[in-house]
Amino acid sequence: MAVKKLNPVDNKKILAREKSIERIKNAAITLFSKHGFAPTTMDMIAKQAKISKGLAYNYFKSKNQILEHIIDDHLNKQEVYYKNIPPNLSTKEYVREFFERSLSFARDEQKTVILLTVCFFQPGSVSLSKKMMDNIEKKFAPFTDAMRERFCHLGIHNPDQEIMFIRTFLHGLFMGQVFHDHKVCPIKNVVDVLLERYNQPAHKNN
Repeated sequence: MAVKKLNPVDNKKILAREKSIERIKNAAITLFSKHGFAPTTMDMIAKQAKISKGLAYNYFKSKNQILEHIIDDHLNKQEVYYKNIPPNLSTKEYVREFFERSLSFARDEQKTVILLTVCFFQPGSVSLSKKMMDNIEKKFAPFTDAMRERFCHLGIHNPDQEIMFIRTFLHGLFMGQVFHDHKVCPIKNVVDVLLERYNQPAHKNN
């Protein structure tokens, strides 16, 4: 079946639309970071993006929807970092690889990480925070399953509790990397201490 080619006019419209959407999202990131989620309005976002408020509403129904798109873009980028983790790694090396890729992502996307962290503690963003967590569960289910399987093989009694521990630890590392000097917070050393948990072949936990 032949693929219908877009004519130059249609292609130009698509490119213009994508450019406008990107300008709106970049403007929103700037304003959310500067003023916070609650005080920022669609009017402010449109002015920052240098487009009319009507055009902004043509692409997004509300600032909540803009933040949802920012979240989706953020998670899609993050998912790429975890692709192709070698399947034959031991528990310790799998967790190490997961941490290294997570921290690499946090470094590359530092501005958005800070933005989302700040926004989720503000009024009106609770539902978006929940949506992000739900999306994380769906997108990272394969990696969670791979970790659970390794924890079971290691003899850990409660692998889901161990996964929660890993997530909490990783969140702390994110904050340490984003907000602190590496000399004050030697992240690699902290990770090495955690990984000692998985040295014992018959590791047990409650």
